[in-house]
Amino acid sequence: MARIKSKRFIFYFSFIFVVALYLVFVTMTKTYVGIDVSKNEEGALIVTKVDSIGWAAQRKIKAGDHVIEVNHQEADTYHSIQNYGVIGNLNQMKVMREGTELEYKVQNPVNYNTLLYHTILPTVVFFVLFSFSLQVYVKKREDPIAFYLIAFLLAVGIGYLSAGASARTDSLARIINSFSLMMVPVLFLHFHYQYFLKYEIHLIKKRLLAAVYSINLVVVLMDALSIFWMSLGHYEVIRNTQLILFSMEILFGLSVLLYSYMTFRKTLHKSIFQNAIFGIIVSFFPFIFLTALPNAVVGVELIPAPVTAVFLIFLPIFFLYLVLTDRIFDIDFINSRLRYYAVISFLLTAVVMILLVFFTNLDDLQWIRLGILTYGLLIMFFYFEEKFSLRSKLFGDKFNYQVSLDRFSYDVAKILKKEELDDRLLREIKEVLPVEHACLFSYDKIENEMNLIAGDESIPYQLIQTYISYKGKSLSIGMPFLLEDGLGYVLSEKHDTVDILWIEQKVNRTPFNQDEQRWLKTIVQYTSIVYENFQLIEGVTEDLKSSIQDERRVPSWMLRFMFKLSEEERARLSADLHDSALQEQLVWYRKLEDIAALDHLDRHVKVELSDVQEGLLGVVSQIRETCTFLRPPFLKETGFVEALSYLIEHYRQREDFRIDYHYNYFTADLGDEQALTLYRIAQELLNNASKHSKASLIEFELKNDGDMVMLSYKDDGVGVQNNQQKSPAKSMGLTGIRQRVNSLGGSMEFFSQEGSGVEAAILIQADG
Repeated sequence: MARIKSKRFIFYFSFIFVVALYLVFVTMTKTYVGIDVSKNEEGALIVTKVDSIGWAAQRKIKAGDHVIEVNHQEADTYHSIQNYGVIGNLNQMKVMREGTELEYKVQNPVNYNTLLYHTILPTVVFFVLFSFSLQVYVKKREDPIAFYLIAFLLAVGIGYLSAGASARTDSLARIINSFSLMMVPVLFLHFHYQYFLKYEIHLIKKRLLAAVYSINLVVVLMDALSIFWMSLGHYEVIRNTQLILFSMEILFGLSVLLYSYMTFRKTLHKSIFQNAIFGIIVSFFPFIFLTALPNAVVGVELIPAPVTAVFLIFLPIFFLYLVLTDRIFDIDFINSRLRYYAVISFLLTAVVMILLVFFTNLDDLQWIRLGILTYGLLIMFFYFEEKFSLRSKLFGDKFNYQVSLDRFSYDVAKILKKEELDDRLLREIKEVLPVEHACLFSYDKIENEMNLIAGDESIPYQLIQTYISYKGKSLSIGMPFLLEDGLGYVLSEKHDTVDILWIEQKVNRTPFNQDEQRWLKTIVQYTSIVYENFQLIEGVTEDLKSSIQDERRVPSWMLRFMFKLSEEERARLSADLHDSALQEQLVWYRKLEDIAALDHLDRHVKVELSDVQEGLLGVVSQIRETCTFLRPPFLKETGFVEALSYLIEHYRQREDFRIDYHYNYFTADLGDEQALTLYRIAQELLNNASKHSKASLIEFELKNDGDMVMLSYKDDGVGVQNNQQKSPAKSMGLTGIRQRVNSLGGSMEFFSQEGSGVEAAILIQADG
């Protein structure tokens, strides 16, 4: 299914919308009784369960009551009791309790609890998912994955919305609920199957997917038949089978993703599998383990289905984000925070539950629900408190040290003069700390003199001078010293002069606490680095002037700086090409595709349009290839070894020569800059080989001895003449390669004679 046609789209969405309106109508006009009944040993119908949100609970009907009449007919002949073991479509009922006959009549079909859990929440969730589906269609209608995502979103929405109507024993609602429930896990599998096909990954066999569809449809058919022709016992078995099958299929999907994650955990697909697994756990585990399985096994829902079903909305949101943005969440970070919060919340929940034992009297189920609710709320509170910085919003930023550091580092990045930095540092200290006086001064070790640089005059000169004279050479940059009247830090040192930050004691006369000292140490380190940079700039300027005047080799730091600027420009150009030219080409291609599909066009015109389409596809392919070369894909995600494999595979497909790549014993950890530099060197060697070598075989070998890394290259081509090796204009990129090697402080050996091929060996030291 290449894309969803507009007419089908209108029909599908209109039909789903009508179904949703019908389900809302049922929940608003029919009473949710909330009574399960069964026959006792004497054959009497006894209330076995009363739902706390139903009509019966509000009327104080209790488990154990004897039901004798429903809607003015004998209870054991009532349709919903015979078929489902529940009471539905209720207007009137009589029960016998301790020899007393009680009669109840339905006055209002809707109460607050059922309105919230059966109508409002499901309707909101449905319209959110329905809106998501429309957005997917508008933005991704040409993507085959979009069809399965839309189907999954609507299945989840209708499944949740139909649950309340199904609980009212509406036959059509029960069939809709059964169908949507069983489609959720199989559409979940099908979506992932289709999504990973674009990476040429087959999660499961297509026949197995078809078998799951078939099994689920058979179960739905049996459920539909049980509504009209089967007895209570059969219906309960089929319904429990559905719940167990639903849970097993979700767990099967999770198992497939876990197996695939283990298989591809060292590739660029690792994060995508992590996102999918995390989405399943967040979305389905509450419903499966707190509602579905406990209800199917022991007949008790630890948490009511309307509550746990709300979590199902998280998985569609994961999918929507993945498909529309083609991005993934930072699951590693989220997992690390949630694990930490889970441990803290567990301890706090235990304390809360122990304290509540002395003040409350709850049954076992209520204790379990209270514990789960407390635990979940604590985890959510801790996570969102950090996510949205609630502390700073509630209590301001004065004592929020992280906000202060962010603000200070942002401002420092724009400062170009030391005097401005001094003023900014002192202002930040006075804004954050409860102090009145702070200053910067310099100390001359030889003259034993102190001179104020900036800030207040109130400095205990004699005390500080005595301390510094005593410590002498043991003082180091960033080192604090605490005296009776305040706190000092060494900011910088140049020749025999030391710059020192002095902060007078706090106005409340209390010592600086750990948070304050940690914040001060960090901000001093920031400032010291900038001071050092100011000093380096002066030295660098002089060094660069000397290098130019003396015609010496360009320093390695300058080469690294130049190559970094070059890579940033490449990345910017790649992004511009991808976001502008490539997207424009795709837009025009789709317009041509729509025009070519018109029936009234002449065959010759269609052929011409087809040729233009092919040409546009060629241009799109060239732009994508250019973007790939400008910005190496997945270099950071997969590592240098695999990124180089992708590069070599690209040349294997487009060139006539054979390429052998050996890296079996490579264990070094390359830094990002080193990996990118070696990647560019390999790219240049392959590019030269493609243009000049006329080789039939190229060999790459990557190995290391400890942290010493060697990349070797060899081909059997025509080689390089001596005059070409010496001439920058004819050196086949050798100058650029040598400069890249020099920028890392490495070495390069190059061997070639005319007619005997080329050999090159690059040696660097890993620092990753």
